Amino acid sequence: MTQAIPVYVINLTRRSDRLDRIAAHLADRGVGFIRQPACDAQSVPVATIAATVREFGPLGQLGLGDRACTVSHTLAWEAFLCTHATHALFLEDDVFLAADIAETLASTAWIPEGPNAIKLEKFNETASRILVAPKVGQTPAGRALHPMRSRHVGGGAYILTRRGAEIALSHKGRYRVPIDHFLFNDTVSPIRRALAPAIVVPAMATQRAYGYNSDIAPLGKAIRPKGWRKRLRGLRRGLAEVNQTPRQLAQYLTGRARLVDVSFQETP
Repeated sequence: MTQAIPVYVINLTRRSDRLDRIAAHLADRGVGFIRQPACDAQSVPVATIAATVREFGPLGQLGLGDRACTVSHTLAWEAFLCTHATHALFLEDDVFLAADIAETLASTAWIPEGPNAIKLEKFNETASRILVAPKVGQTPAGRALHPMRSRHVGGGAYILTRRGAEIALSHKGRYRVPIDHFLFNDTVSPIRRALAPAIVVPAMATQRAYGYNSDIAPLGKAIRPKGWRKRLRGLRRGLAEVNQTPRQLAQYLTGRARLVDVSFQETP
């Protein structure tokens, strides 16, 4: 099957085991890929990471691992923009993909005008209830495509248009949240309106199929403060959520959005 949408797999050079696993998985799915060497927080100078991602933001202080992960995604976006492709799929190397992924990547005809980011992944094990706008399209296998109207994080598998990659890279040096929040959390993302993200329902990717330990957890994700700093961070996060409530409630009450349960399904 032809592949119109290139795939970039983000992988640490020292984790050849993960590369071997996902290479075998993608071969089994009939999908080719390009390896994107990840930014390694254990060896890359902190100043290099700081040139792309700031240490503090609306979610609090970011750990070095989360910041390096964000750098890795930006490197993959830049590689994509050096090609002539109109869309690209970006994968973290612990992802598990549905059986219809090759069919999905064979053409871009199913992707409507509007969304500059399409989330394929279901984050966490249980179903998530999120607010979405009415269906705007579907994958070749019949999975629905809904514009997102509330947050759903996870950066393991997503498609960007060229415009989406350009929008995301325009903030290089000013990232203040982890990559998945930057793309898919409307409470803190500065590019939500321009990116207009959509989500595939049911999801066709998950990061919960393998027993890998996180490479970035020992280096810190969002650092957990204590005492008054913890209360202040909780207040900031709460205010960010509340600020979105009137918009979301108005869309729900007027029928412009509805709640759906999203779960991973290997076959649609």
